[in-house]
Amino acid sequence: MVYKRIHIIGSTGSGKTYLARELSSRLNIPYYELDKVMWSSSVEFAGKNPPELRDRLLEDIISEDAWIIEGIYYKWVMRMF
Repeated sequence: MVYKRIHIIGSTGSGKTYLARELSSRLNIPYYELDKVMWSSSVEFAGKNPPELRDRLLEDIISEDAWIIEGIYYKWVMRMF
């Protein structure tokens, strides 16, 4: 089995999302934005997702054989390395 896993790290505005989209398109690998894992998308509950939900969302992603993840978070994503 060949794993295809890429984590793009960089500062705000450095082009992480652009690079993730480009690689996703060229390599046919899904990409995920860690901001969407960290932050709630619900308008009425805007803010950080609870750690349990955040960790479950991350586990769902990293359990796949292929993914591209982009984001500056490092403490709670260490297990993906």
